[in-house]
Amino acid sequence: MKLTRFETLTGTGAARIAAALFIGATCVMALPASAEDQVETGPVAPRKPGVWSLTSENDMFGSGTDRNYSNGVRLEHVSAADEVHPGLKWVAARLPWIDVERTDLRQGFGLSHAIFTPEDITLEDPNPLDRPYAGWLSLSSTIAATDIEKELQDTLQVNLGIVGPSAGGEFVQNNWHKMLGIPGAQGWDHQLKDEPGVEIIAQRLQRLNKFDLPFGLETDFAGHAGFALGNVRTYANTGLTARIGWDLDSGFGPPRIRPALAGAGEFIPGTDETPWGGYAFIGVDGRAIARDMFLDGNLWRDSARVEDRRALSGDLQAGLVVHYRDVQVAFTWVTRTEQFAYQDGPQQFGAVSISIAH
Repeated sequence: MKLTRFETLTGTGAARIAAALFIGATCVMALPASAEDQVETGPVAPRKPGVWSLTSENDMFGSGTDRNYSNGVRLEHVSAADEVHPGLKWVAARLPWIDVERTDLRQGFGLSHAIFTPEDITLEDPNPLDRPYAGWLSLSSTIAATDIEKELQDTLQVNLGIVGPSAGGEFVQNNWHKMLGIPGAQGWDHQLKDEPGVEIIAQRLQRLNKFDLPFGLETDFAGHAGFALGNVRTYANTGLTARIGWDLDSGFGPPRIRPALAGAGEFIPGTDETPWGGYAFIGVDGRAIARDMFLDGNLWRDSARVEDRRALSGDLQAGLVVHYRDVQVAFTWVTRTEQFAYQDGPQQFGAVSISIAH
């Protein structure tokens, strides 16, 4: 299959850039910090510890069906604020948009798995107009910089993984269905072929306004913008979020599996004085999409694909986040617009996450 100039740039070029970023960040994070950097300087208020998060996204939480984006799972760890290797701080200090004197730096690693299926999973030969079967298994390296004074957060995430049979989509879905006593999907022989996957995802989130309300309530509004580059997905996105509740300064939002309105995976735990906190939120995110492997098919190999992918897509989401001391739980309900011509209306799915600070 002959590649276009754009595909070559977003595939090979992005792969080299992402590999360099991922390997460099991984090596830097793996090196031990010096004794000087590990010296405690006294209690920090508020406490900003490391956080483990487990996120599950499934269309059973929304439309109750197995179609389109069928399932996603992510396990992630984000370091405590400023517990990053000195090499990362050195790099951050030379970036003009980061003021390290007032910025909390965090580094993280994650393991994600996602499954995509057509609408009718009972067919051994799927409808060629529908989206193909696909599994996506990836490791991620994340860097987050939060400027408390300016109330903004920059996130850079690099995902490296595999799309295709080696990602285990058929194994995960059909064994899960077997455990639940429901029929398995029949068309996995037609899934996307094995292909290394690369994504470089950047996002800036800026809190615009915060207002105090009666009964100790707070409300705020935040805007975000970002982009993704790679052979898996290439897009630009922007959107807005509104929140109302208590202790909104505890974080910028719950963890999610991208593309999504996602926080960086951190939160500030409750204290003895105020152990509880929580808020409701609603937000929108719009994406201009240049490539989506799960609709456009394999980049370097011939495979199934949809004929008329939408260039624009969007999410409407609403949810609830509650934390008690070191534990945070969140639920997000998402409606995603049609992504291709044959798709039968928008998709609904839900996301549940639990985060534990340590």
